[in-house]
This record gives sequence, structure tokens and C-alpha cells, in this order.
Amino acid sequence: MIIRSCASAAAALAFIASTLTTDVAASAESRVRTSTGSASAIEARPNDGSGYWPDFSNTGYASTPANAGGLGLGAYPGRLTNYASNMSASKPLTLRFPNNSVISFKRFLALKTVIYGDNLTFVGCAFEGTDPNDNLVQIYSDHNVKFLYSTFKPNSYSRPPGNNGSVSSSHSKPGTPFNKSWQLATTMKEAVVVMDHNDIWGNAGMEMVTGFPGRPSTWTNNYIHDMADTSHDVYHHDGIGPQSEGNGGPMIIRHNTLASLGNTNALALQGSGVYDHISFTDNYVSGWGYALSFGVANNATNITVTDNVFSAELKQLYGFLYGNVWGGSARGSTWRRNRIQARAGDDNRAFSTADNGKYLWPTGGKSHTTDYKG
Repeated sequence: MIIRSCASAAAALAFIASTLTTDVAASAESRVRTSTGSASAIEARPNDGSGYWPDFSNTGYASTPANAGGLGLGAYPGRLTNYASNMSASKPLTLRFPNNSVISFKRFLALKTVIYGDNLTFVGCAFEGTDPNDNLVQIYSDHNVKFLYSTFKPNSYSRPPGNNGSVSSSHSKPGTPFNKSWQLATTMKEAVVVMDHNDIWGNAGMEMVTGFPGRPSTWTNNYIHDMADTSHDVYHHDGIGPQSEGNGGPMIIRHNTLASLGNTNALALQGSGVYDHISFTDNYVSGWGYALSFGVANNATNITVTDNVFSAELKQLYGFLYGNVWGGSARGSTWRRNRIQARAGDDNRAFSTADNGKYLWPTGGKSHTTDYKG
């Protein structure tokens, strides 16, 4: 099946896409803010009303400039379409788009959505399914694919079970009921992805190409949350990843919320090849089994981890870093100004209010009054 963008909205969508692309590129050089409020990184939490971190208020199709306005890109008309007649949660869906298409405000429902076409841009779309044991979205593109202000979710729920909008991820079990789910979205060829302002939940990993020299994979302003989880060790529920090959980079991960009760990693770069020039900066991370995984042993180089908030809001199963990738083994790398956020009643009992605002080092998993210098 071939779907084409609506011609009457082409000019507006081209403006939105080009502006968002510019914003994404700029965010690689400077911090991106989703709010002009006065809250600071260490003070704010997702869904606290500040709009500082990516959350339900500023990501996904409902928050596109077309639907929400006031985000600096104008208020162009655009509403999510109804399901097409051939869409069903019980059968796969194959979509073929002309190269360089902008696909806007479309709702896709399928057991698995398979996408063909290169240099595609999805704006304000919703990808929904019930049990993506293979891939909810499977992308066959050679060079580039962009998802802007789009939503990836189970079709049966408007909000994660147990999540009343005041926390970053479900505090009740079973969480989002994707039984034994695996990848939510996967690039099957060498397309480099741009993910910006997406609401991504109820999944077990966004397995995308980690980039090539001169073509970074870019993740900015996304809300990645509420992975399916009950007993923690039954499912593997990564956030960005799992990427199990290595030989990847550059990769830019800036100003995202990655929050989940589930196993295993918020960022799961777990291959034996070399990961090089990976930047993880200005993110809110809470929960998971481990927060960050950079390779398996002595295969991570030029890693930048700066200005992140590691929050005790959600229970963490194991620790912040998977494997011994720091302490000199992450050659050419920088770890600076990463701090702990801890409040009374937080689920991660390894930290208390005495740790709030202190520095997290990549060794030991404890708070420090001074920044890491290694």
C-alpha cells in the first residue's frame, strides 16, 4: 500500500519539518529546553507541571505545533486521522512511501508496521499495536528517517496503567501489558534516525543504527517511559537499544526523559565492537536495571556523559553503569556534572535527601560533594 502526504498541508509540513530539523541540529550544540519556566534540572521532574523535562505535556502527536501551538513553530492545522479500513491490531501492515516524503498526522494500527522508503519524515503520527513480539515498527531505509512529535504505544491504553500523570513511569504492576515484547522500532538497513519530541512507552527497546562518521544518530526531547515489567527478570526492556553489534557512532542523546521500572538499560549499547563518539548529556534518567551501558569491555572510546540528572524517583534494580567501562577504559572520554536527585519517599532507597544535588561518579555508585575528575 502506498500512502502519500496531503498536498494541501505540504507547505506547512515542510516548514515544520525543516524547522524541527534545524532545532535538532542546534540541540547537538546547546541544551534544548521544552519550557521557559524557572525550574532547574535538579529541581524539576517529568509531569510535575514545569514542562522542563520531556513528559506527557510536550511530546507526542498531541503536542505538535499544529495541535498545541505556542512551541515556537506556529499553529498549523493538523489532526490525527482515523485508522484506515485495512488496519488491524491482529495483522501486519506494509507501507511504501516515495523517497523524501513527509507523512503527517497519520494513525497506524498493526501487529507490525513495515515501512519502506528513504529520507522519510513522520510528523505527529501515532504507531499503535497490541503485542509486538517482533517489531512494532520495522523500517527499511538506506539513509535517513525522522520521527518528530510522534507517539508509540499500545492501542488499548490512553495512559500507562498506574500512571496518573504525576510520575515518570507506572508505579503499579504489571506496567504496560506488552507480553514478552521486544523491539518497538527497528531500523533494518543503514538509515540514521532523528528522534525528536516523541512519546515512547510500553516497549522493550528502540533498536536504531548508532550512526556513522558525519551522520550521527540523534535523540532529543523524547519521553521514553513505562516499559512492560512485572517480575523484572522475565523481560529485557531497554530504552534506547539494545544495540548488540558495536562499531557505532557518533550518537547524540540530549535532553530526554528515560524512566522505567523495568529491566535492563536506559541506554543499551552492548556489542563487542567499538562504540565511538557517543554523547549522553542533559538527560533525566530514573529506574531501570542499569542506567547506561557502553560496550562490554574496553570497547568504548570518546564517550561524553555530562550534565545529566540521575533521579531516585523510581526503583533501580542494579546500578548506574553496566560493566567496567570507566576508570580509564573509556579512552578519550569525559564524565562531568552528573548529579543525583533524591526526595523523601523516592523508590530508589539507595539514596536519601542528603544526596540530593550531589555529584554522581562513574565508580562506586555513591554521591560525592565534588565533581568527578578522572
